[in-house]
Amino acid sequence: MLQIQNLNYSVGDRPILKDIRWVVNPGDRIGFIGPNGTGKTTLLRIISGELEANEGSILKPSAYTIGYLPQEELPSVNKSVLSTVMEGNKEIVQLEEEIENIHTRLDNGINNSALLDKLGSLESRFTALGGYRMEATAKQILSGLGFAADTFHKPMPTLSGGWRMRVHLARLLLQEPDLLLLDEPTNHLDLESLEWVEQYLKRFRGSMILVSHDRFFLDRLSTKIAELINGRLTLYNGNYRYYEKEKTAREERLSKQWEEQKAERERIQRFVDRFRYKATKAAQVQSRIKKLEKMEIVDLPEAQTSSIRFILKPDVVSYKDVLSSDRLYFRYENDWVLENISFKLYRGQKIALVGKNGVGKTTLTKLIFGQLQPQQGQIEIGQRVSMGYYAQHQIEALNLDNTVLAEVSPAAAHSHQPRLRDILGVFGFSGDDISKKIGILSGGEKARVSLAKMLLSPANFLIMDEPTNHLDLFSKEALERALAEYEGTLLLISHDRYFLDKIIDRVIELKNGKIHEYLGNYSTYLTNRDANDEPILARKKKPTEKTTGRLKKTREQKQKEAQIRQAVSKERNRLQKEIELTERLLEEKILIKTELEQSLAKPQTYQDSNKSVMLQKEYDQLLKDINELETRWESAQISLDDIQNKIVNKSW
Repeated sequence: MLQIQNLNYSVGDRPILKDIRWVVNPGDRIGFIGPNGTGKTTLLRIISGELEANEGSILKPSAYTIGYLPQEELPSVNKSVLSTVMEGNKEIVQLEEEIENIHTRLDNGINNSALLDKLGSLESRFTALGGYRMEATAKQILSGLGFAADTFHKPMPTLSGGWRMRVHLARLLLQEPDLLLLDEPTNHLDLESLEWVEQYLKRFRGSMILVSHDRFFLDRLSTKIAELINGRLTLYNGNYRYYEKEKTAREERLSKQWEEQKAERERIQRFVDRFRYKATKAAQVQSRIKKLEKMEIVDLPEAQTSSIRFILKPDVVSYKDVLSSDRLYFRYENDWVLENISFKLYRGQKIALVGKNGVGKTTLTKLIFGQLQPQQGQIEIGQRVSMGYYAQHQIEALNLDNTVLAEVSPAAAHSHQPRLRDILGVFGFSGDDISKKIGILSGGEKARVSLAKMLLSPANFLIMDEPTNHLDLFSKEALERALAEYEGTLLLISHDRYFLDKIIDRVIELKNGKIHEYLGNYSTYLTNRDANDEPILARKKKPTEKTTGRLKKTREQKQKEAQIRQAVSKERNRLQKEIELTERLLEEKILIKTELEQSLAKPQTYQDSNKSVMLQKEYDQLLKDINELETRWESAQISLDDIQNKIVNKSW
């Protein structure tokens, strides 16, 4: 367990963290959220020991280990990928060196019982820690993160920043510390690697604090949400969807309390003003003045950036046919990236372009926008189509001498001009920020300027390559609403699955130089892909006589299959009930656990030693119960998934 008590941190006169109190329990998976610049990274650095707080303390056991993956790029070491990962487990590496040293001494004729005893002890410890499996585990983790086997022995300096971050993530996963601090771990992962990391972290036995703007990731992994706003930390039990509901309900409660308190204060103040100078009412007046002074003011929830709405209004309506790609081929030198690509886009469609990193998604968008030319085939843009294009590299086109406002204003449609300052606030530029010169902005801030500039233009066909990379959750929500209401055509590349789910109605998957098309949102695409179904839009072949013959079944076969289906369906219903019951029990236990944690975090609890011991025993037993329930839930869920796959694939 790690406890943070009354922690404060300031930069000059500006407070960043205010009276932070937080208990991180074994097995907690905490999604850590809040607007950009509120101090999330600062708090992670303090927990990791990189930074020292001005006030407060962090309590943890002496043997407690913490692994930290920062957001910024880490320095590159001149070692191979595999060596860098394996060196993360320092104890195993040290044991291996000691074992090799003893073997060398034995080979040189130094032979005594003490040395042999030490070798036996070291090898037992090495085995217990998984030393003999470490290389295989490291390779498994690297493969899951997208590394091909032939890159394991590549020198680290030859990798790009994004791939180096993956290596450091692999190193941390191999360490298996008591607490993992992950600051935007999904930024450099493609969708396939992201799904693998999710599954791996679900099996992780330690605690985690995850800073991420990927709500799908937070929703699947988090058991708690910690929100940092204006230096204050608010904790919610449950995943991201639960947090959204609970926060809305909490804000409604606070707003109601604020209104009631405001009315009560005004009523008391009217009494004081009316009878202040009447001697007969002096006692009542003084009583009410004291009541006003003692009244604890309810803080009204601050309006978030996401409450600002803006509408993306195309200048003209395009014709129905927006784009046609006919037998498109493209290669870089001798490597074909795209082969025989044909597809059409129609007015009003919102399409996600998905596939592994390096498969050619960005190349295809550049071909559509005209920044690249194909070796074969053609792309035809429809009539009255006006394109807007956003990609990371476009920040190079910004005028470094302009202010933020001056850079964006000329590109904005006339309808946006009156609310330009509010809309810039959605992208993190408020107050004096809009007067900053582009040249002094960070890379992420420049990317947001470039994005705002493109979105404020009146284009009717938007092409967007990773638009959410530098947006906080509140900005993402505002952008989501705008794109969902957008009446033009949208082609979107994004690793943010939650974002995609809210917006798109069609998926184009690039795989091995070919395309596969699916109707529906991202979740529908996942279902169809994972079930190994033929893509919805794929052309279906007519069955031949030979295949038709194979499809004919006897009555006995059909009866047998029906019986199996009934048995499978019955088992599925049983498992679903077991999962529902287990989830209810878990919710009850977690609620009790939260109450106990609050009691254990109070100093007065320890004034009564018998009570504190009793509470700790109750808490320890509760952790065991929760662990057993989680194991039971996971087992039932795995069984249910297997049955669902059997039903989908008809593999009775």
